[in-house]
Amino acid sequence: MSGTEDSTRKAAGKTAGKAAACPLCGKPVAAAVRPFCSDRCRLVDLNRWLSEAYRIPAPERDQNGENQSESED
Repeated sequence: MSGTEDSTRKAAGKTAGKAAACPLCGKPVAAAVRPFCSDRCRLVDLNRWLSEAYRIPAPERDQNGENQSESED
């Protein structure tokens, strides 16, 4: 089975009402630490947020500190 077929099956399984999977390791979710499977995965995710491993992209700024997408008046 190719990687594309596998990812398609996983996506189809999520919409078919199967049990949710941990976003880090893919194991079934535990109600006490939802949406994770264990306290370990919950803490790993927290560490990634605190160490800024997850980032939200922001518009680039020019040398004057203004957004490049802003129009000049």
